[in-house]
Amino acid sequence: MKKLITLVLVAILSGAFAQGRLFGEVASGNMSLVPGFSLSVQARMGAENVIGPLALRGGFGLATGGGTQFSIGADVIYFLRSSGNPDFYFGGGLGLVAGGTTVFSINGNAGLEIPVTRDFNFFVELQPALLFAGGSSTFVMGVEFGPRLYFR
Repeated sequence: MKKLITLVLVAILSGAFAQGRLFGEVASGNMSLVPGFSLSVQARMGAENVIGPLALRGGFGLATGGGTQFSIGADVIYFLRSSGNPDFYFGGGLGLVAGGTTVFSINGNAGLEIPVTRDFNFFVELQPALLFAGGSSTFVMGVEFGPRLYFR
């Protein structure tokens, strides 16, 4: 199942690469604040303007906090661009976390991207998510931050 999801994600992103400017979030940290503390590192790639003004982002992660967990996910993002000022974006997506138990997530995101240069920015993102595992659901609120690199 994990291989199938990975192949679908790669196929979607490879079709999206020709559409708009590519970006990568090489090593971003995610701190979960509710219901308990955990820390994760994500590596993600994306492309702008894949479906009209929407960007597509996908990637994988490694998390600690009650055991090691591996994750994979994809998001659709809408950027509100402004010249020279911080850019705002929002969106949502789906994810799958494996490690001990398998967890399916429906997540949102709202973030602020602070431009440093044309191709290098910092971002901070608020991530509410609804997690489903073993017939129960949990709400979590995370904060993510890190560098975002543009490749084209």
